Amino acid sequence: MREWFNPLEIIVTITCVTLLTVILLPGMLAARDTAREQSCQDSLHQLGTAFLDYEKVHGGLPPRRSGFNDGNPYGGWGGYVQPHLTLGDKAAAYDTRYDFFDPQNKPIVETQLSVFLCPASPAERFVQIQSQASTKSLNPDKETVYTCKAAAVDFITSNGVQMAGSGYGINAMGKEGRIGNQRQPMTDNHDLPLSKVTDGLSNTLLLIEQAGRPAAWYNREKQPGDGQFGMSPNARGAWAGWGSISFGAVNPETGQRPPRGDSTDCSVNCNNWLGIYGFHKDGGNVLFCDGSVRFIGKKLDPLTFAYLTIRDDGHLIQHDDF
Repeated sequence: MREWFNPLEIIVTITCVTLLTVILLPGMLAARDTAREQSCQDSLHQLGTAFLDYEKVHGGLPPRRSGFNDGNPYGGWGGYVQPHLTLGDKAAAYDTRYDFFDPQNKPIVETQLSVFLCPASPAERFVQIQSQASTKSLNPDKETVYTCKAAAVDFITSNGVQMAGSGYGINAMGKEGRIGNQRQPMTDNHDLPLSKVTDGLSNTLLLIEQAGRPAAWYNREKQPGDGQFGMSPNARGAWAGWGSISFGAVNPETGQRPPRGDSTDCSVNCNNWLGIYGFHKDGGNVLFCDGSVRFIGKKLDPLTFAYLTIRDDGHLIQHDDF
C-alpha cells in the first residue's frame, strides 16, 4: 500500500481545495451574516415582548432613563424590562431602587446577556463606571466611590431629534412646531402609556440597533477613545444604564455632524452615536412600539427617520416610505 503522494498529486489536491474554498466561501460567509442578522432580530423580538409585558403590568412603557434631573436612582429601560425576559441560569435580581452600578445590582449588571446584543457586533464589550450612590438610592453610603464593569447593549431609544439647520430641517414640522422636541415613546423617570403614541404603534420606533458601544464608529472605522461620556453614570452603552440618546443624520463622507441638510445625509450605518448602526452589510434592525421588528436599509432618509422617532407629530409614515 502506497503511503506517499507524488508532487503532481499534491499540486492537484491543493488546487482542488483552493478552488472549493473560493467557490464555497462567499456562500458560507453570506449564510453566517444571515444567521447573525436573524439572531439580532430575535433579540429585538424578545425585548419587544418584554416591553409589552411591562406595559401590561405597569400601564406604560418604562423610563428610557432614570436619575435624570429629579434625583431618582440611575438606570434605564434595560433594568426595568429585565424581569420580563427569560434569562435562564443568568437570571438575577435587579433592584431599581438602587443605582445600576451599585453593589446590589453589580452581579447581574456585569453579566453579558445575549438578548441585549447583536452577534454581528464586536464581542466582549463593557462600560466602566465610577460613581457614588445617588441621593435617592436606598444605599445609605453616599461617600464610597463604586466601580462597575457594566455589560454592553447594542440597542437604544431616542431622547430627542437633532435636525439639520438647513434644507429639510427648516420645514420639518410636527403638531407642536418644528421637530427637535423630546416627544418619544419612552420618557424620563416615569412610565408612559401607549395611548400617548398617537402616530400608531407600528409607525413609531421604540429601539434601534446602534451597535458597537462604548466605542464610536464612523463608516465602519473605530474612532479613538471609549466614547464621549467617560466613566460617569450617564455613560451610554450599558444595558442597565441610561438607554437613550438623541437621534440624527450625519454627513455621509465623514460620518459626523453637521449634516448637509439634503437627501445625501446618512441615517443608517454611518455613525453609531446618532443613527441606526449595525455591523451588517446593508443596514440595521429596529423595533417598533407594537413589538414588530424590521431590517432598515440605507435608503432611509433623515426626515422620515426623525418622524419615525416621535410619537405624536401627526406624520403617519407608510412602511414603503423606508
